[in-house]
Amino acid sequence: MSNFFEHQDRAQSRTGWLVFLFVIGVLGVTVSITLLTAVFMPKAIPAAIVVSLLIIGIPFAFKLLTMSSSGALVAESLGGIRINPASQDVNERKILNVVEEMAIASGMPIPPVFILDEDCINAFAAGKTPQDAVIGVSRGALESLTRDELQGVMAHEFSHIFHGDMRINMRAIAAIFGLMAIGYVGYFILRSTMFGPRTRKTDGKAVAGIAIFGIGLIVIGCIGTFFGRLMQAAISRQREFLADASAVQYTRNPAGIGGALRKIGAQASGIMHHAEASQFNHMLFSQGINTLFASHPPLTERIKRIEAIAGGVLPESSISKPTQDDPQSNDSQGKTDGRMNPIAGNLVASFAAVGSVPARNLARVQAEYSVCDKSLASAAHDPNGALAIVLAMTLSQDQTKAAVQRKIIATKMPEIEMAVNHLEQTVRKLDTQERLAFVDVACATLVFGSADVYKNFRVTLSESVRSDGSISLFEWVVMQILRMRVELPMAIRGGFVGPVHNANISQVAASARRTLGVIAMFGSDNAEEAKTGFQSAIKIVGLEEANMPTKEECTLDLLATDMDQLETLRPSAAGIFIKAALSCVAADQTTTDREYLLLRALSERLSIPLPPTQ
Repeated sequence: MSNFFEHQDRAQSRTGWLVFLFVIGVLGVTVSITLLTAVFMPKAIPAAIVVSLLIIGIPFAFKLLTMSSSGALVAESLGGIRINPASQDVNERKILNVVEEMAIASGMPIPPVFILDEDCINAFAAGKTPQDAVIGVSRGALESLTRDELQGVMAHEFSHIFHGDMRINMRAIAAIFGLMAIGYVGYFILRSTMFGPRTRKTDGKAVAGIAIFGIGLIVIGCIGTFFGRLMQAAISRQREFLADASAVQYTRNPAGIGGALRKIGAQASGIMHHAEASQFNHMLFSQGINTLFASHPPLTERIKRIEAIAGGVLPESSISKPTQDDPQSNDSQGKTDGRMNPIAGNLVASFAAVGSVPARNLARVQAEYSVCDKSLASAAHDPNGALAIVLAMTLSQDQTKAAVQRKIIATKMPEIEMAVNHLEQTVRKLDTQERLAFVDVACATLVFGSADVYKNFRVTLSESVRSDGSISLFEWVVMQILRMRVELPMAIRGGFVGPVHNANISQVAASARRTLGVIAMFGSDNAEEAKTGFQSAIKIVGLEEANMPTKEECTLDLLATDMDQLETLRPSAAGIFIKAALSCVAADQTTTDREYLLLRALSERLSIPLPPTQ
């Protein structure tokens, strides 16, 4: 869906209205402080201007740097505690399953879920991109909402993730915090003069003057608060309508989100009590504090709009169920050339569904969850089990080679050797997409695990997959997924600055050509078909025609190096490139496992949530 890429691009620059309100707020606060200073300390007016700008600027910059680095910090600022992926609490398991299903159906990393100790019904999504998003949900929502209602609320939050609203919200948090800082300073000054230590020599008039000055700052702080609330209202109201409509589209169940909104309207109090809730009001599912400017549309209006579109929504019985007409026995190493179902049309549908939760995919994932092997699902949510799943999936079908791999695992990670052996036969029964879905769940478990344990696992995995002197495509793709979903987030939490996505295709032309050539070559044994697909893809990305790369250029190590360049593409350019890759794959009207795996790796490195084939 081109809209996804447009939304993500706009989110990097769509701050004009926020900047305008922020500047007006800064001017209003600065002028007010200058007037207040002119009354009490006329000679200090220049210093007052500088100090007022610093009082706003420093908190703004601090919040922008800290909050923008991680959605988890937002959740923790509201008192959120991450739900253990292995939790067996009924309510916690319910929300975890709902979020996992939506993430897998949409192709995005599974976001961690934080629970807020609030009795009201509320939720939010925070982060800069779909790759670092987190979900927050109140305890009241878990206890009061049915599974369908929770699914509707989560679909609403996923819409905010896909439409780039989170980036705007994160910047707004910093601006609002900066504007409100003057009031906090005034409160601190007033409290210090009233309750601070005094001596007999303390000048009563000076103390009174300082106290009055503090009160003045508190009053001026109301100006900052006014513009902060105005910003919250400006960025939130229309986007809530869009997110509500998207939730109906994703779930095909208007009663879900509609029922949640009705319960919010019926609850005794929808107010959040955490002291920091005021800063984050604009990013909540429903208004969490009482303010002059409502940050959300009225509940009655939101419900009416959902009811208005409900008539055009397909009934649940009309949603097609996944078929098993052409089951495949796929090599766990990804070396087979088995044909998947004829999905050329579905590849187009997958691209059109980028930045959404396709209802058909969601129904299929839910169905698969209900019948999947429980021991495998349990292992994917356990730190050691998640490690074991990845290692088991990369064991060779050649028993001689697999024996060497098991010996490496037993030597380096004896604590999970038995689990790997136990899971080996189970994972062999899964098809390619099912295997990758469990890898996704395992990544969501590992990303918050021990860094030292993960380093040992990564060394073990590398030695295991290269023990036969080569690395298969499936193994390589798993490593790309681990890189993007576990290693990069871990590094960013440690202070590493991730790649900047601002390049155009022309700036990475050589890498783009080689990558498209590899996809074309892997996708067809017919040289002419491969060349036709390659040239078609080259035209889509707007590059001059070039020769296909040679086989010597088609190694996985070189492909990884090219993807290092491609992952710097800006969202719109990345969208064009993935469209070209899909066109290249669909040229012969069929899709092999090899092509699908390459597309999956490419979507990971481009940070594009490409839904599984429908």
